[in-house]
Amino acid sequence: MTNLFETVISLLKKLLQRRNEDVTLLLFDEENPHQQDSYTFTPWNLFLFLGSLNLAVILIIMLFFFLTPFGTMLFNKEDRALRHSVVEISQRVAALQDTLEARDRQLSEIQNVIRSQADTTFDIQATDEWRTVYGEDQQAESGPDQQAITFQTIGSSTQALSSDEILFSDIFSGTVMFPAEPPVDGSLTGNYRPEEGHFGMDIAAREGADVRSIADGIVISSDWSINNGHVLHILHGDGIISVFKHFSEVYLSSGDIVRKGDIIGKVGQTGLLASGPHIHFELWKDGIALDPALYINLD
Repeated sequence: MTNLFETVISLLKKLLQRRNEDVTLLLFDEENPHQQDSYTFTPWNLFLFLGSLNLAVILIIMLFFFLTPFGTMLFNKEDRALRHSVVEISQRVAALQDTLEARDRQLSEIQNVIRSQADTTFDIQATDEWRTVYGEDQQAESGPDQQAITFQTIGSSTQALSSDEILFSDIFSGTVMFPAEPPVDGSLTGNYRPEEGHFGMDIAAREGADVRSIADGIVISSDWSINNGHVLHILHGDGIISVFKHFSEVYLSSGDIVRKGDIIGKVGQTGLLASGPHIHFELWKDGIALDPALYINLD
């Protein structure tokens, strides 16, 4: 093997020395010495041909790995891991963006609800404004000794206080009583995992089962999203907000008043994140997520 290598090196040196000269190559057959083949060539042309052949082979191999899945299988393991990380980060950013947009909508709706409620002053006496509200006939029927309950809207005309407004006047006056009854009868299938972006609990129940409000409150958002389907936000006293997701039906809209135990919707599995009929339930206080399991009677 060593002799062969030395012979090849010696031959290459001689060819380089005579690279611009015509060289004749003679081939002899050991069994028939009288038969021989001869080839005349210029070493420089031979070197160019071999170099071009090597470049062509290298180019073909590179194209083979570039245009076929073999290149990905052999060389892109780190790239695949990097792409997976990039996709995962992109999904998290999209989820955070959706959350921020939902919070912005929620705050905007809270502001709209607050701004739309006119300040009122109450006046328990018979006045001229009372006559404009009830009319002369009703004033005559009531008599001079009877008094009408009226209220003066600041910056507007006097109106009669309806029974609904009297009923709901104390809706935010007290705190929410905990532990509260669960919003739906069912089985707990998902816990509070904020590190994974799961800020509530999942309660599996029969599809179409009634979902109830855990406390008195006002609906600040009734919306639909691709991931969560029908979503409802209810503002309660003491800065508590309850959030419900994946309804099949929602019975309320923004601005509606609810009492504890009122039916607000039906269990469903709407939204891409739903896997079977259930309700995703969250509790928030002053913008901070709470673990619902600590505030709901699950026994």
